[in-house]
Amino acid sequence: MLAIEWLMRMERRTILGGGVFALALLALVCIPRHLPLSASPPVPVPANFHARLEQGTLMLRGSLPDAGARDRILERARAVFGPAQVRVLDQLTIDGRIAAPSWVNHLPAVLPVLEQMQGVRSVMIDGRFLVLNGVVPSEQAKASVLRTVSPLRSLGLELEDHMTVAAPAAATPSLQARLNDLLARSQIEFDSNQASLTPRGRAALDRLIPVLTQTPQTSIEIGGHTDGFGAPDYNKDLSRRRAEAVRDYLTAHGVSHELTAVGYGASKPLATGVSRAALQRNRRIELRVLETTR
Repeated sequence: MLAIEWLMRMERRTILGGGVFALALLALVCIPRHLPLSASPPVPVPANFHARLEQGTLMLRGSLPDAGARDRILERARAVFGPAQVRVLDQLTIDGRIAAPSWVNHLPAVLPVLEQMQGVRSVMIDGRFLVLNGVVPSEQAKASVLRTVSPLRSLGLELEDHMTVAAPAAATPSLQARLNDLLARSQIEFDSNQASLTPRGRAALDRLIPVLTQTPQTSIEIGGHTDGFGAPDYNKDLSRRRAEAVRDYLTAHGVSHELTAVGYGASKPLATGVSRAALQRNRRIELRVLETTR
């Protein structure tokens, strides 16, 4: 009798275990295998803008959030500079990933400041910086430009004022000092282990171009430098190719100085150690003014 009861209990346990297994199998079959994954938020793309007036051509470049913003800028540019027979060259692009920054709406009102400058002049917004380049005839004209761009500064943009007041050459900083100052503010960057300029690297060069094109012809050495990692021959070749990329970019954008590209590799470090800050200081491009050619 005890054996029969034991067998009955075992049979019930077997049936119960089989039921649990069947339910688990059913769940595996019925529940979708490819549940939707939570989408990663899109990586924000910063808007940027560059207006450069030179020799009767106003070149507009940059990335904007929508076609409406571009159209308003173009309409204002043509209204302001059209009567002066200035050709407006539109190289603005639209990127839907850009969240419209508040400064975009103020750009049309800022464009006329280019009329208050002389020579090669530009207005650029890169990240959180508002960069002004050009020569103004007087301190009063400079103050007028700064008042016009004040709405942009009130929106959080940090001003980089590279305007110079027309004055005797002895009263202005030397070309070498101005180049050093600009390179200290924004390093020329490249893709990792490549000689291709990053967008920020091109923006850094765009800040140099007005300074170079407004000064007498000189002979300038473009020196490329790397950190100490890697074979010496590889580092020297990479630094040379990066210096050549800078030379080619400057030449393509109207710089007519005598430019020589030299690769130094890791032979002239500015900092010792292997900290991130030290490595970044050693990976650099330097522009050295050699002599006046005319």
